[in-house]
Amino acid sequence: MNEEPLTPEEPRLNEKHVNQIKVLLDDKYEGLLDYAAQIHGTKKSVLAREVLKSWLLDLVGKSIRDDRAA
Repeated sequence: MNEEPLTPEEPRLNEKHVNQIKVLLDDKYEGLLDYAAQIHGTKKSVLAREVLKSWLLDLVGKSIRDDRAA
């Protein structure tokens, strides 16, 4: 079974974390991300994804609470 690799235009079915973005960081934040990844024993990309997901869920949760309070 010799399958050709998917091209970027083809969807990858049943896989998590398939959407990519590019983030440009100042040296200061790049260094902090490097350091935090070392402390947590993970890759920078994994840590950045988890931090972003957590921040987004918190932001959306606060927005929903604010809308309900208004």
